[in-house]
Amino acid sequence: MITRNKRMGRPRLCRAVIGFALSLLIPSTAVFQKYFGVAGVVGYILVASLILLLCVKYRYALAKLASRVSERQVLWLAALTFLIILIAFALVYPVADSGIVGGGSDSDDALDNATTELLHGRYPYYPKTYLGGLPAQLPGALLLAIPFVLIGNSAYQNLFWLLAFIIAMKLYLRDGRLALLLLWAVFALSPIVLYELLIGSDRIANSLYVLLAVLWMVWAISLPDLRSWKKIVPAIFLGITLSSRANFLILLPLIFAAMVRTAGWKSAIKYAAITSTTFLVVTVPFYLYDPQSFSPLYAASKLGQFESVLPFAGLGIPLATLIIALILAVLQPASRKLEILFRDCAIVLAFPVLCGIVLFSVGAGIPVFRFASYGTFFLFFGAVAFWSGLFENTEMEVT
Repeated sequence: MITRNKRMGRPRLCRAVIGFALSLLIPSTAVFQKYFGVAGVVGYILVASLILLLCVKYRYALAKLASRVSERQVLWLAALTFLIILIAFALVYPVADSGIVGGGSDSDDALDNATTELLHGRYPYYPKTYLGGLPAQLPGALLLAIPFVLIGNSAYQNLFWLLAFIIAMKLYLRDGRLALLLLWAVFALSPIVLYELLIGSDRIANSLYVLLAVLWMVWAISLPDLRSWKKIVPAIFLGITLSSRANFLILLPLIFAAMVRTAGWKSAIKYAAITSTTFLVVTVPFYLYDPQSFSPLYAASKLGQFESVLPFAGLGIPLATLIIALILAVLQPASRKLEILFRDCAIVLAFPVLCGIVLFSVGAGIPVFRFASYGTFFLFFGAVAFWSGLFENTEMEVT
């Protein structure tokens, strides 16, 4: 007989499955269309959806099997996982970066050039890459890339932030097995993560350190007995991470609302002010030095390319995204569950990406998923938001 709790859990499970699938599958459609066309996209969606549905159908057995794995065994499995990732990176990245296979990417070169210029005391937004590109990253991303540029290449930061992510998820989910399964699910169902890792793109690192900064800030402010400086540090770190790409700024209303519900208006205003001030201190001087050469502004206006299809798309879509963020911030429940905040962040980051996919397709007259690659910015937010819902009423339920 199906228990009442199981019946009540079905709607949440359905939302979790749909949310998790959309978060992981949409971004990877760009890669599959690039190499296999629309047929490849359809095939990928069908296969990945089938795998996810099978995992959900047998989730009780999966949870029972995972619950038998000890924390020590999880540690060894995690180490093996990262060893495989490291070997794949060491073998593939030099080839991909050379452009011999797949055309390469200049995202890492743009960040390397800009960070190197900054380290030498020069304006970082003048140098172009070998493809003629300019840095899309705001100054905060340059500051966070400094340690990795000093040891050789900004592409190394993806490995670091993936490791930080799995450690943080162990603490957040309170179970190393669930954290490791989450990492495996992301790599298995969303190949764009491995793809961007191997070409050295900073989007994976960028989305991860913003997510971890949000997690750290809301967790810290929720502890009334925590010393003030231990809350100021994550507030400053959050400000630096938000100064990475302009699209993450739209998360501020959601973060602020979560802080209000967690710690009250006074604390929320105090630490939000620290975060905002940090962002301005890090970002504004670079803009004022040479507004015409501040290339992140041009990168932030990518939606303007669709104005032939939708007039004022460059202004209208960001404005609509802001309105959505404000509505979700107001509607945030009093619950302190961070999964709601991560879900809302994923929705807000996904909206302009979905608009771009639709407008690209309308303009071309055929399905075009090129813009879906920007979905890596919401991928991890959505994955974390819906992951625990997949294990409700199982032996690995997150309480």
